[in-house]
Amino acid sequence: MPKPGDKAKVKVNVKERVVDETCDLSLSELSEIPASFKRVTVLDLSSNRLVNLGKNFSILTRLVRLDLSKNQIKFLPEDFGQLEQLRHLDLYNNCLEHLPISFGQLRRLRYLDLKGNPLTPAWEKIVGCCSTQKDCQQAAKNTVSICANYKPEFIERERLAAQESQKMAGAGDSSANAVQTNGGAAGGKKSTKPNNKKAKAKKLAGGGDNELTIKPVNAVGSGGSGAIALGSKSTQKNNQKKKNSKGDSWLNLLSRAALSSLVSFLVLFIINLLIIYMIMFKNPDIADKLVEYIPHQYRDWILTKTEIFRLRVTDWISEFRTPPEEH
Repeated sequence: MPKPGDKAKVKVNVKERVVDETCDLSLSELSEIPASFKRVTVLDLSSNRLVNLGKNFSILTRLVRLDLSKNQIKFLPEDFGQLEQLRHLDLYNNCLEHLPISFGQLRRLRYLDLKGNPLTPAWEKIVGCCSTQKDCQQAAKNTVSICANYKPEFIERERLAAQESQKMAGAGDSSANAVQTNGGAAGGKKSTKPNNKKAKAKKLAGGGDNELTIKPVNAVGSGGSGAIALGSKSTQKNNQKKKNSKGDSWLNLLSRAALSSLVSFLVLFIINLLIIYMIMFKNPDIADKLVEYIPHQYRDWILTKTEIFRLRVTDWISEFRTPPEEH
């Protein structure tokens, strides 16, 4: 008989939940993953009570989309990078502090959501805020590139620095209390040591963060420098801005040239209409004055065209006015 304090394990029929290589096990109150789904490509385990993924989770190498949001997962398996087909990973609202270094193998990952996780400061700098879809896409890109080009010893050093800072802070508080009880000038001199210890702990923690996020490491087996320069992102952005400004300048020039040509065409067209109007209504004085302003190389051509147009219009008007019997 189970004890009243124990939580009963929820049994779920996985075969009934699998439809077209998609398995939805959300809101099932699962505390552990029931079985492996080798043929599943989309797996939804959101809103459960999972603490870890188990030892055999990396067998699911066909997974393309994985939703583990709203659980209590504290760590991912070290061989999580074997899910090389994974493109979408949702880890929203869990208890993750760091990610396994095998994330560098997830070359196809395009979306990573880590909102609501108590990540270490170093991982927060790498992942970012993940507040929009664009941020999640950038988080996936940054995490994969960092894990692919950095050695695991930096992450271990960051963990050790955090642990040392916590120990130093505890020792400093206890020694400060002892000095305050003793009092005196000698106690005042000793009270400076805990502060020094705290400062050293902060420096260690800061050094670990900087090494994890900035210092590059040579790529293994290539012989070249496979480093990631985080500062190159800003240079790329500046280059893109310059290219965009050049493109905008060319567009402005083209638009101005098109506008000027359109204006000149309209002016010439209006002048031509005025000349035709004056000639048709038999005002030769005004027509001659306007003709004088036309350039010499275009004057004869415009006059001949207008004369032909006038003759055609007069013929059309005469035909329109004559009754059909006289045609």
